[in-house]
Amino acid sequence: TAANPVSRQLALMQDDPEMFGDRPGEDPAAAMREMKDLGVDVLRTNVLFYRIYEDFTDRRKPAGFDASDPDSPQYTRWGPTDRIVNLARENGIKILFTISGPGPFWSSEQPGRCRGRGLCPWRPNAKVFGQFVEAVAKRYRGRVDWYSLYNEPNIGRSGSGNPGWLMPQATRTRAGRVETAGVYYRKLWQAGYKAIAKVDRARRGRVVFGEDAAISEALPKLYAALCLNREGKPFTGSLRRAHDCGRVSKLKIGGWAIHPYNQGGFGPPNRTTTSKTALPQQYIPRLHPLMQQAASRGRVPGGKGIYITEFGYQTNPPDPISRITPKLHARYINESDRLFFGDSRIKTVSQYQLVDVNDVSQYNSGLRFAGGTQRKKASYDAYRLPIVVTRRSSSLVEVYGQVRPARQARLANVFPAPELQFAPPGRGFTTIRRPGLNSVGIFRTNIGRGGAAAGRWRLKWKNGLIGGVSYSRVAKGLRNPRRVRDA
Repeated sequence: TAANPVSRQLALMQDDPEMFGDRPGEDPAAAMREMKDLGVDVLRTNVLFYRIYEDFTDRRKPAGFDASDPDSPQYTRWGPTDRIVNLARENGIKILFTISGPGPFWSSEQPGRCRGRGLCPWRPNAKVFGQFVEAVAKRYRGRVDWYSLYNEPNIGRSGSGNPGWLMPQATRTRAGRVETAGVYYRKLWQAGYKAIAKVDRARRGRVVFGEDAAISEALPKLYAALCLNREGKPFTGSLRRAHDCGRVSKLKIGGWAIHPYNQGGFGPPNRTTTSKTALPQQYIPRLHPLMQQAASRGRVPGGKGIYITEFGYQTNPPDPISRITPKLHARYINESDRLFFGDSRIKTVSQYQLVDVNDVSQYNSGLRFAGGTQRKKASYDAYRLPIVVTRRSSSLVEVYGQVRPARQARLANVFPAPELQFAPPGRGFTTIRRPGLNSVGIFRTNIGRGGAAAGRWRLKWKNGLIGGVSYSRVAKGLRNPRRVRDA
């Protein structure tokens, strides 16, 4: 029987280098139209303090500079973000801003720890960060749909020398380990939220919390930011004082944001981990007890959703250390969507990036290879029309699928129903059903027929947005459905 799934998960994409115009030969306006045609609902972009400010190596705050005023002369680089916002709105794509440091050297509580021309994530001043958030909200209020505050606050300096996002991460004391990054993140988030609530009141219920990377003590940092220990209980004694939890204020979060990469984008959807504190894709249920405990203790509102704001898989080519071929890439992004679909708390699913970069040492998880719009990976069409077939028996399968551009196509009044096609072994494809879709184009249906598990399946859709016919990848029944791990 056909199903009309309750889940209304929105499709989110981020590709700042593409949108900022950093890639030679690429056109941000064309890329935004491409995202629209692929069915992207939400564009995420980082609004970074140091990137907007004229010279982040300033060790002293310039005389007369007002960090809360977007027209202050030291704010010289709004242009690329202005363009992103305008292009997204022109194409009917919603916007999520992640407002983050590092900021200029003088915005650190200890500018002396900032060195040379490198970024300085050391002990950022929450008051100054809140002023920067206020400047952003003043400039873009009414044009942003969600805000998120600080990017990957659980990532400090990496082994490669990357300065990370927030330092120090932890401090050893006589009372025990203090999750310093969690303490700072709480203060940064509070300051940023107050600025948004003051300036863009219509969005004060849409300020999400977390943005944690999957690795690097993700859960303990979140717990500590909420003045809870690793067991979900309030800190007591010396640790309570060390985590600055004397007077705990409720954080009025609009949701929980995470980046659940599997092994840094190199692991498959069923990747396991020995870490008890990580949050890769299969272990997202570990977040559920924290959500419940924090709400029950009055730390946050209850009933808030999870926002996957960054996620993807790195492919080979171009990355020589990845074992994920372009064909596997297509399959994995579809299977991940099905896995996310299984958690009703998840409100957005993410694809990071549209296009690969030219440096193999960086993330290369795009739907296109670098070097032009014609260099599409197999995952390009698979992203537009996801399909996953799960074997229930030799003659019964579950088919999960989506016409991701459904929302855009309906708005343009060019939306014919898709065709679900089946090919028994050794034979060609025939249409067996036109599945009903929900508002974001998702369907799930169980189909019983001879050879269902052994045959091939695909979606065919007359694409009114770009013309012609679009096809999904060809899928076969998975013998071992990928399931999330218990907490």
